[in-house]
Amino acid sequence: MLDFPFTIRDVASVMNLRIRHRNTVSLDVDCPLCDDHKGKMNLNFQKNVFRCNRCGESGGMLNLYAKAYGVDLQTARKEIIEATGGSAFKREQIHRREIESTRPQITNAEMAEDAVKHKTYTRLFEMLILADCHKDSLLKRGFTEEQIEANGYKSTPVYGYKKLTKRLIEEGCTVEGVPGFYRDKDGEWTIYFNRKASGFMIPVKNPDGLITGVQIRLDHPYDGRKYIWLSSVNFEAGTTSGSPVHFVGKPGDKTVFVTEGPLKGDLAHALSGRTFLCVPGVNQSANLMPVLNEMKELGTGFLYEAYDMDKLLRPVCQGDYSENCKECPCYRKDWKKQRIPCEKKQIKRDNINRGCNKLAEICKELGLQGKTLTWDTDTDGNWAENVKGVDDYLVSISKSKFREI
Repeated sequence: MLDFPFTIRDVASVMNLRIRHRNTVSLDVDCPLCDDHKGKMNLNFQKNVFRCNRCGESGGMLNLYAKAYGVDLQTARKEIIEATGGSAFKREQIHRREIESTRPQITNAEMAEDAVKHKTYTRLFEMLILADCHKDSLLKRGFTEEQIEANGYKSTPVYGYKKLTKRLIEEGCTVEGVPGFYRDKDGEWTIYFNRKASGFMIPVKNPDGLITGVQIRLDHPYDGRKYIWLSSVNFEAGTTSGSPVHFVGKPGDKTVFVTEGPLKGDLAHALSGRTFLCVPGVNQSANLMPVLNEMKELGTGFLYEAYDMDKLLRPVCQGDYSENCKECPCYRKDWKKQRIPCEKKQIKRDNINRGCNKLAEICKELGLQGKTLTWDTDTDGNWAENVKGVDDYLVSISKSKFREI
Protein backbone atom coordinates (compact mmCIF):
# COMPACT_ATOMS: atom_id res chain seq x y z
CA MET A 1 0.00 0.00 0.00
CA LEU A 2 1.45 3.37 -1.02
CA ASP A 3 2.25 5.87 1.70
CA PHE A 4 1.12 9.33 0.63
CA PRO A 5 2.66 12.47 2.13
CA PHE A 6 -0.71 14.22 1.69
CA THR A 7 -4.42 13.64 2.25
CA ILE A 8 -7.52 14.22 0.17
CA ARG A 9 -8.01 17.43 2.14
CA ASP A 10 -4.64 18.60 0.80
CA VAL A 11 -5.71 17.63 -2.72
CA ALA A 12 -8.87 19.71 -2.31
CA SER A 13 -6.70 22.68 -1.29
CA VAL A 14 -4.36 22.23 -4.25
CA MET A 15 -7.34 22.02 -6.62
CA ASN A 16 -9.00 24.99 -4.90
CA LEU A 17 -12.32 23.14 -4.71
CA ARG A 18 -15.34 25.15 -3.58
CA ILE A 19 -16.42 23.87 -0.16
CA ARG A 20 -20.17 23.87 0.46
CA HIS A 21 -20.43 21.86 3.69
CA ARG A 22 -17.86 21.00 6.32
CA ASN A 23 -18.58 17.76 8.17
CA THR A 24 -16.60 16.00 10.88
CA VAL A 25 -15.32 13.22 8.64
CA SER A 26 -15.83 14.69 5.19
CA LEU A 27 -16.30 17.72 2.96
CA ASP A 28 -19.02 18.42 0.42
CA VAL A 29 -17.52 20.33 -2.51
CA ASP A 30 -18.48 21.37 -6.02
CA CYS A 31 -17.55 18.58 -8.40
CA PRO A 32 -14.79 19.65 -10.82
CA LEU A 33 -15.78 16.85 -13.20
CA CYS A 34 -19.41 17.67 -14.01
CA ASP A 35 -19.93 21.41 -13.58
CA ASP A 36 -21.74 20.92 -10.28
CA HIS A 37 -22.36 24.01 -8.17
CA LYS A 38 -24.33 22.47 -5.31
CA GLY A 39 -21.67 20.56 -3.39
CA LYS A 40 -22.60 17.14 -4.73
CA MET A 41 -19.08 15.71 -4.37
CA ASN A 42 -18.16 14.20 -1.01
CA LEU A 43 -14.52 13.92 0.10
CA ASN A 44 -14.06 11.29 2.81
CA PHE A 45 -11.14 12.09 5.15
CA GLN A 46 -10.99 8.66 6.77
CA LYS A 47 -10.68 6.74 3.51
CA ASN A 48 -9.18 9.48 1.30
CA VAL A 49 -11.78 8.82 -1.39
CA PHE A 50 -14.35 10.88 -3.28
CA ARG A 51 -17.75 10.37 -4.83
CA CYS A 52 -19.99 12.74 -6.76
CA ASN A 53 -23.70 12.08 -6.32
CA ARG A 54 -24.44 14.04 -9.49
CA CYS A 55 -22.22 12.41 -12.09
CA GLY A 56 -21.38 9.20 -10.23
CA GLU A 57 -17.60 9.57 -10.51
CA SER A 58 -15.67 8.08 -7.59
CA GLY A 59 -12.26 6.85 -6.57
CA GLY A 60 -9.13 7.75 -4.63
CA MET A 61 -7.53 11.16 -4.28
CA LEU A 62 -5.09 10.55 -7.12
CA ASN A 63 -8.00 9.61 -9.39
CA LEU A 64 -9.73 12.88 -8.53
CA TYR A 65 -6.74 14.98 -9.51
CA ALA A 66 -5.95 12.85 -12.57
CA LYS A 67 -9.50 12.97 -13.94
CA ALA A 68 -9.84 16.71 -13.35
CA TYR A 69 -6.56 17.60 -15.09
CA GLY A 70 -6.33 14.77 -17.62
CA VAL A 71 -3.06 13.26 -16.36
CA ASP A 72 -2.03 9.76 -15.30
CA LEU A 73 -1.80 8.71 -11.65
CA GLN A 74 1.98 8.95 -11.50
CA THR A 75 1.90 12.51 -12.80
CA ALA A 76 -0.94 13.35 -10.43
CA ARG A 77 1.08 12.13 -7.44
CA LYS A 78 4.14 14.08 -8.54
CA GLU A 79 2.24 17.33 -9.12
CA ILE A 80 0.39 17.11 -5.82
CA ILE A 81 3.64 16.54 -3.93
CA GLU A 82 5.20 19.51 -5.70
CA ALA A 83 2.16 21.70 -4.93
CA THR A 84 2.15 20.73 -1.25
CA GLY A 85 5.91 20.97 -0.88
CA GLY A 86 6.18 24.73 -0.37
CA SER A 87 7.15 25.96 3.09
CA ALA A 88 4.06 28.17 3.44
CA PHE A 89 1.79 25.31 2.47
CA LYS A 90 3.62 23.00 4.89
CA ARG A 91 3.20 25.46 7.74
CA GLU A 92 -0.51 25.69 6.97
CA GLN A 93 -0.78 21.89 6.97
CA ILE A 94 1.08 21.59 10.28
CA HIS A 95 -1.05 24.30 11.87
CA ARG A 96 -4.28 22.72 10.67
CA ARG A 97 -3.28 19.25 11.85
CA GLU A 98 -2.27 20.62 15.25
CA ILE A 99 -5.76 22.10 15.60
CA GLU A 100 -7.39 18.89 14.45
CA SER A 101 -5.31 16.80 16.87
CA THR A 102 -6.88 18.70 19.78
CA ARG A 103 -10.39 17.92 18.62
CA PRO A 104 -12.07 14.82 20.02
CA GLN A 105 -12.06 11.94 17.54
CA ILE A 106 -15.46 10.82 16.32
CA THR A 107 -16.21 7.10 16.40
CA ASN A 108 -19.26 6.01 14.44
CA ALA A 109 -21.44 3.08 15.43
CA GLU A 110 -21.87 0.08 13.16
CA MET A 111 -25.14 0.19 11.23
CA ALA A 112 -27.92 -1.75 12.99
CA GLU A 113 -29.80 -4.61 11.32
CA ASP A 114 -32.86 -3.69 9.25
CA ALA A 115 -35.24 -5.22 11.79
CA VAL A 116 -33.69 -3.12 14.57
CA LYS A 117 -33.91 0.09 12.54
CA HIS A 118 -37.50 -0.71 11.61
CA LYS A 119 -38.60 -1.18 15.21
CA THR A 120 -37.00 2.10 16.31
CA TYR A 121 -38.18 4.14 13.33
CA THR A 122 -41.70 2.71 13.54
CA ARG A 123 -42.05 3.77 17.17
CA LEU A 124 -40.46 7.16 16.39
CA PHE A 125 -43.04 7.84 13.67
CA GLU A 126 -45.83 6.79 16.02
CA MET A 127 -44.68 9.43 18.51
CA LEU A 128 -44.81 12.25 15.97
CA ILE A 129 -47.60 14.13 14.16
CA LEU A 130 -48.05 15.50 10.66
CA ALA A 131 -48.48 19.27 10.65
CA ASP A 132 -51.38 20.71 8.66
CA CYS A 133 -49.00 22.60 6.35
CA HIS A 134 -47.24 19.37 5.42
CA LYS A 135 -50.53 17.52 4.98
CA ASP A 136 -51.77 20.27 2.67
CA SER A 137 -48.53 20.05 0.67
CA LEU A 138 -48.96 16.30 0.21
CA LEU A 139 -52.61 16.73 -0.82
CA LYS A 140 -51.56 19.28 -3.45
CA ARG A 141 -49.05 16.78 -4.81
CA GLY A 142 -51.86 14.34 -5.55
CA PHE A 143 -52.07 12.10 -2.48
CA THR A 144 -55.37 11.36 -0.76
CA GLU A 145 -55.76 11.66 3.01
CA GLU A 146 -55.95 7.86 3.24
CA GLN A 147 -52.71 7.44 1.30
CA ILE A 148 -50.93 10.04 3.42
CA GLU A 149 -51.94 8.22 6.58
CA ALA A 150 -51.04 4.80 5.15
CA ASN A 151 -47.59 5.98 4.06
CA GLY A 152 -46.90 7.36 7.51
CA TYR A 153 -45.37 10.76 6.76
CA LYS A 154 -44.66 12.83 9.88
CA SER A 155 -43.31 16.30 10.56
CA THR A 156 -39.90 16.74 12.15
CA PRO A 157 -40.08 17.65 15.86
CA VAL A 158 -39.01 21.14 16.89
CA TYR A 159 -37.80 20.35 20.43
CA GLY A 160 -37.50 17.58 23.02
CA TYR A 161 -35.01 15.46 21.10
CA LYS A 162 -33.46 13.92 24.23
CA LYS A 163 -36.82 13.15 25.80
CA LEU A 164 -37.98 11.56 22.55
CA THR A 165 -34.89 9.37 22.43
CA LYS A 166 -35.19 8.48 26.11
CA ARG A 167 -38.78 7.31 25.56
CA LEU A 168 -37.66 5.09 22.70
CA ILE A 169 -34.96 3.48 24.82
CA GLU A 170 -37.35 3.00 27.77
CA GLU A 171 -39.80 1.25 25.45
CA GLY A 172 -37.16 -1.26 24.39
CA CYS A 173 -36.02 0.33 21.13
CA THR A 174 -32.35 0.30 20.16
CA VAL A 175 -30.92 3.63 19.04
CA GLU A 176 -27.25 2.69 18.68
CA GLY A 177 -26.49 2.06 15.02
CA VAL A 178 -29.76 3.62 13.85
CA PRO A 179 -29.06 6.58 11.52
CA GLY A 180 -30.02 9.86 13.14
CA PHE A 181 -29.19 8.90 16.73
CA TYR A 182 -25.92 9.75 18.49
CA ARG A 183 -24.35 10.59 21.85
CA ASP A 184 -24.05 14.29 22.70
CA LYS A 185 -21.15 15.94 24.54
CA ASP A 186 -22.56 14.69 27.86
CA GLY A 187 -22.67 11.13 26.58
CA GLU A 188 -26.47 11.06 26.41
CA TRP A 189 -28.37 9.63 23.47
CA THR A 190 -30.30 12.07 21.29
CA ILE A 191 -31.44 12.44 17.69
CA TYR A 192 -30.18 14.89 15.10
CA PHE A 193 -32.84 17.41 14.15
CA ASN A 194 -32.44 21.17 13.81
CA ARG A 195 -34.35 24.16 12.51
CA LYS A 196 -32.48 24.16 9.22
CA ALA A 197 -33.62 20.57 8.64
CA SER A 198 -37.30 21.19 9.42
CA GLY A 199 -39.78 19.51 7.11
CA PHE A 200 -41.67 16.23 6.88
CA MET A 201 -40.19 12.75 7.18
CA ILE A 202 -40.53 10.03 4.55
CA PRO A 203 -40.12 6.38 5.63
CA VAL A 204 -37.78 4.55 3.25
CA LYS A 205 -38.71 0.85 3.11
CA ASN A 206 -37.17 -2.35 1.72
CA PRO A 207 -39.12 -5.11 -0.11
CA ASP A 208 -39.96 -6.70 3.25
CA GLY A 209 -41.74 -3.51 4.30
CA LEU A 210 -39.10 -2.61 6.90
CA ILE A 211 -38.17 1.05 7.40
CA THR A 212 -34.43 1.16 6.71
CA GLY A 213 -33.94 4.91 6.48
CA VAL A 214 -35.65 8.28 6.63
CA GLN A 215 -35.57 11.16 4.16
CA ILE A 216 -36.67 14.67 5.07
CA ARG A 217 -38.41 16.98 2.59
CA LEU A 218 -37.12 20.37 3.68
CA ASP A 219 -39.45 23.29 4.34
CA HIS A 220 -36.72 25.64 3.19
CA PRO A 221 -34.36 24.05 0.64
CA TYR A 222 -30.77 25.27 0.81
CA ASP A 223 -27.76 24.91 -1.48
CA GLY A 224 -30.05 23.37 -4.09
CA ARG A 225 -31.10 20.55 -1.75
CA LYS A 226 -34.79 19.79 -1.26
CA TYR A 227 -34.23 16.47 0.49
CA ILE A 228 -31.74 15.33 3.11
CA TRP A 229 -31.22 12.04 4.95
CA LEU A 230 -31.79 11.62 8.66
CA SER A 231 -28.17 10.87 9.56
CA SER A 232 -25.80 11.24 12.49
CA VAL A 233 -22.52 10.37 10.79
CA ASN A 234 -20.82 13.55 12.05
CA PHE A 235 -21.43 12.78 15.72
CA GLU A 236 -20.12 10.39 18.34
CA ALA A 237 -21.67 6.91 18.03
CA GLY A 238 -23.68 8.21 15.09
CA THR A 239 -24.36 6.40 11.83
CA THR A 240 -24.60 7.27 8.16
CA SER A 241 -27.92 6.79 6.41
CA GLY A 242 -26.37 4.45 3.87
CA SER A 243 -28.67 5.95 1.17
CA PRO A 244 -30.97 2.90 0.97
CA VAL A 245 -33.24 2.14 -2.00
CA HIS A 246 -36.95 2.64 -1.35
CA PHE A 247 -39.48 -0.03 -2.37
CA VAL A 248 -43.22 0.39 -2.76
CA GLY A 249 -45.54 -2.15 -4.30
CA LYS A 250 -45.63 -5.93 -4.57
CA PRO A 251 -42.43 -7.93 -3.94
CA GLY A 252 -41.73 -10.16 -6.91
CA ASP A 253 -44.03 -8.22 -9.25
CA LYS A 254 -43.20 -9.31 -12.81
CA THR A 255 -42.73 -5.70 -13.90
CA VAL A 256 -40.95 -3.09 -11.79
CA PHE A 257 -40.43 0.63 -12.41
CA VAL A 258 -37.26 2.41 -11.28
CA THR A 259 -37.36 6.12 -10.49
CA GLU A 260 -35.56 8.60 -8.25
CA GLY A 261 -36.78 9.65 -4.81
CA PRO A 262 -39.03 7.79 -2.33
CA LEU A 263 -41.78 10.44 -2.30
CA LYS A 264 -41.97 10.35 -6.09
CA GLY A 265 -42.23 6.55 -5.99
CA ASP A 266 -44.92 6.61 -3.30
CA LEU A 267 -47.10 8.94 -5.35
CA ALA A 268 -46.48 7.11 -8.63
CA HIS A 269 -47.49 3.85 -6.94
CA ALA A 270 -50.56 5.44 -5.38
CA LEU A 271 -51.71 6.70 -8.79
CA SER A 272 -50.84 3.64 -10.87
CA GLY A 273 -50.82 0.66 -8.51
CA ARG A 274 -47.50 -0.39 -10.03
CA THR A 275 -44.35 -1.45 -8.18
CA PHE A 276 -41.56 1.10 -7.87
CA LEU A 277 -37.92 0.99 -6.76
CA CYS A 278 -36.61 4.43 -5.88
CA VAL A 279 -32.92 5.35 -5.82
CA PRO A 280 -31.86 8.53 -3.94
CA GLY A 281 -30.52 9.96 -7.20
CA VAL A 282 -29.95 8.83 -10.78
CA ASN A 283 -26.25 8.22 -10.15
CA GLN A 284 -26.71 6.67 -6.70
CA SER A 285 -27.25 3.07 -7.77
CA ALA A 286 -24.77 1.32 -5.46
CA ASN A 287 -27.56 -0.25 -3.39
CA LEU A 288 -29.77 -1.07 -6.37
CA MET A 289 -28.06 -4.28 -7.51
CA PRO A 290 -28.83 -6.42 -4.41
CA VAL A 291 -32.45 -5.23 -4.32
CA LEU A 292 -33.00 -6.00 -8.01
CA ASN A 293 -31.33 -9.38 -7.56
CA GLU A 294 -33.73 -10.12 -4.71
CA MET A 295 -36.65 -9.03 -6.88
CA LYS A 296 -35.49 -11.28 -9.70
CA GLU A 297 -35.39 -14.27 -7.37
CA LEU A 298 -38.96 -13.48 -6.35
CA GLY A 299 -40.16 -13.41 -9.96
CA THR A 300 -39.39 -9.97 -11.45
CA GLY A 301 -38.36 -10.22 -15.09
CA PHE A 302 -38.94 -6.79 -16.64
CA LEU A 303 -37.87 -3.32 -15.61
CA TYR A 304 -38.91 0.12 -16.80
CA GLU A 305 -36.53 3.04 -16.30
CA ALA A 306 -38.74 5.97 -15.27
CA TYR A 307 -36.24 8.67 -14.34
CA ASP A 308 -37.14 12.35 -14.70
CA MET A 309 -37.50 13.74 -18.21
CA ASP A 310 -34.50 16.03 -17.98
CA LYS A 311 -32.69 12.93 -19.25
CA LEU A 312 -33.93 14.30 -22.59
CA LEU A 313 -33.32 17.95 -21.75
CA ARG A 314 -32.84 19.88 -25.00
CA PRO A 315 -29.21 21.14 -24.81
CA VAL A 316 -30.03 24.49 -26.40
CA CYS A 317 -29.51 27.91 -24.85
CA GLN A 318 -32.77 29.54 -23.72
CA GLY A 319 -31.43 31.71 -20.94
CA ASP A 320 -33.22 29.58 -18.35
CA TYR A 321 -30.62 27.17 -16.98
CA SER A 322 -29.65 29.19 -13.92
CA GLU A 323 -29.31 32.67 -12.50
CA ASN A 324 -25.88 32.87 -14.13
CA CYS A 325 -27.27 32.66 -17.65
CA LYS A 326 -27.16 36.45 -18.03
CA GLU A 327 -23.39 36.29 -17.60
CA CYS A 328 -23.04 33.75 -20.41
CA PRO A 329 -21.69 35.13 -23.73
CA CYS A 330 -24.48 33.18 -25.48
CA TYR A 331 -27.20 35.09 -23.66
CA ARG A 332 -29.87 36.34 -26.06
CA LYS A 333 -33.51 37.45 -25.85
CA ASP A 334 -34.92 35.68 -28.93
CA TRP A 335 -34.23 32.11 -27.72
CA LYS A 336 -36.88 30.40 -29.85
CA LYS A 337 -35.35 31.72 -33.06
CA GLN A 338 -31.89 30.39 -32.32
CA ARG A 339 -30.33 27.01 -31.62
CA ILE A 340 -27.22 27.91 -29.68
CA PRO A 341 -25.79 24.80 -27.93
CA CYS A 342 -25.81 25.04 -24.12
CA GLU A 343 -22.78 23.29 -22.65
CA LYS A 344 -24.22 23.21 -19.12
CA LYS A 345 -27.47 21.58 -20.24
CA GLN A 346 -25.49 19.05 -22.24
CA ILE A 347 -23.38 18.22 -19.18
CA LYS A 348 -26.53 17.75 -17.10
CA ARG A 349 -28.10 15.54 -19.75
CA ASP A 350 -24.91 13.48 -20.02
CA ASN A 351 -24.77 13.03 -16.25
CA ILE A 352 -28.35 11.80 -16.09
CA ASN A 353 -27.83 9.48 -19.04
CA ARG A 354 -24.76 8.08 -17.30
CA GLY A 355 -27.09 6.96 -14.53
CA CYS A 356 -29.55 5.54 -17.06
CA ASN A 357 -26.76 3.57 -18.71
CA LYS A 358 -25.63 2.25 -15.33
CA LEU A 359 -29.13 0.95 -14.70
CA ALA A 360 -29.08 -0.73 -18.12
CA GLU A 361 -25.75 -2.37 -17.23
CA ILE A 362 -27.20 -3.70 -13.97
CA CYS A 363 -30.20 -5.15 -15.85
CA LYS A 364 -27.90 -6.81 -18.36
CA GLU A 365 -25.75 -8.30 -15.62
CA LEU A 366 -28.80 -9.68 -13.83
CA GLY A 367 -30.46 -10.90 -17.03
CA LEU A 368 -33.46 -8.57 -16.71
CA GLN A 369 -35.24 -7.13 -19.72
CA GLY A 370 -35.92 -3.41 -19.69
CA LYS A 371 -37.09 -0.30 -21.50
CA THR A 372 -36.97 3.45 -21.00
CA LEU A 373 -40.18 5.40 -20.45
CA THR A 374 -40.72 8.89 -21.79
CA TRP A 375 -43.55 11.42 -21.67
CA ASP A 376 -44.02 15.06 -22.59
CA THR A 377 -41.69 15.01 -25.60
CA ASP A 378 -41.59 17.44 -28.52
CA THR A 379 -41.41 16.63 -32.23
CA ASP A 380 -37.62 16.18 -31.98
CA GLY A 381 -37.92 13.63 -29.19
CA ASN A 382 -36.60 16.02 -26.55
CA TRP A 383 -38.35 16.94 -23.32
CA ALA A 384 -41.04 19.59 -23.90
CA GLU A 385 -40.40 20.85 -20.35
CA ASN A 386 -43.99 20.74 -19.13
CA VAL A 387 -44.08 17.56 -17.02
CA LYS A 388 -40.87 16.38 -15.39
CA GLY A 389 -41.36 13.34 -13.12
CA VAL A 390 -43.31 10.13 -13.59
CA ASP A 391 -45.47 11.16 -10.62
CA ASP A 392 -46.17 14.52 -12.27
CA TYR A 393 -47.13 12.69 -15.45
CA LEU A 394 -49.52 10.36 -13.65
CA VAL A 395 -51.09 13.31 -11.85
CA SER A 396 -51.64 15.03 -15.19
CA ILE A 397 -53.71 12.16 -16.61
CA SER A 398 -56.70 10.21 -15.37
CA LYS A 399 -55.01 6.82 -15.79
CA SER A 400 -51.43 5.59 -16.23
CA LYS A 401 -50.33 5.47 -19.86
CA PHE A 402 -46.67 5.26 -20.73
CA ARG A 403 -45.08 5.76 -24.10
CA GLU A 404 -42.08 3.53 -24.65
CA ILE A 405 -38.91 4.05 -26.65
